Amino acid sequence: MLILPKYSRIPKTGFLMLVAILLLSLQSPTALTLSKSTFDEFYHFRKVTGEYVEDINWSLRKGDNFVLTYSSPGEHHVTMTGMHYDTIRWTVFNKDEQTDLMAQRHEDIIVLKGRYKGQTINKTLEINSDPWYQATSLSLRDLIASEETERMFWTIRYDTLTVHRIRATKQSKETIESGENQLSLLHIRLTLPGMLAPLWKSDYWFSLPDGVLFRFEGPSGPPGSPRTTVTRRTG
Repeated sequence: MLILPKYSRIPKTGFLMLVAILLLSLQSPTALTLSKSTFDEFYHFRKVTGEYVEDINWSLRKGDNFVLTYSSPGEHHVTMTGMHYDTIRWTVFNKDEQTDLMAQRHEDIIVLKGRYKGQTINKTLEINSDPWYQATSLSLRDLIASEETERMFWTIRYDTLTVHRIRATKQSKETIESGENQLSLLHIRLTLPGMLAPLWKSDYWFSLPDGVLFRFEGPSGPPGSPRTTVTRRTG
């Protein structure tokens, strides 16, 4: 059983790190690229939705907490997690959409404050003791490293700011050719729980043993929307 820490207070060092990373992320994706040596992990991804293509910078700092910055052109997500990759705080900034939003966990509620697409937001989302995984590309590492075959968690749907309970299930290990080497991958599928499972799914492949995201495939919105793929780039 995963025991969540209490979230009423965040270590000072972790909070200062979050502020520093957020300020950096507001500059530009170029600034993140130039400063990648300051991160413990740094990866490039390519996201394709229909005919729309964008490049993503994924950068992780490790300390008292983990701080992940996920930066695409015009939009920046900063997620702070605990040592088991459970989300403590999540911020989003998008100048063009007039979004400057923060979500933070306090025991079994998540508080959202700020602006979202030009509207003031101040709301609470009720959850239970299951972990909150807002950055699944990072948080699923805890499941990967465990002997568990599945994990239940909460996540916030960004386009509606509603919270949903999700089931992550280990599918299979796969081996692919990557350049001159072979790469071992773990396939994890996300679904809705119970009888709703057939209505929605998304798939992740993580490299082993490090648990770094290699590929994602899933819907970009409601039925009929184009699918999204995210692929890790080399070089």
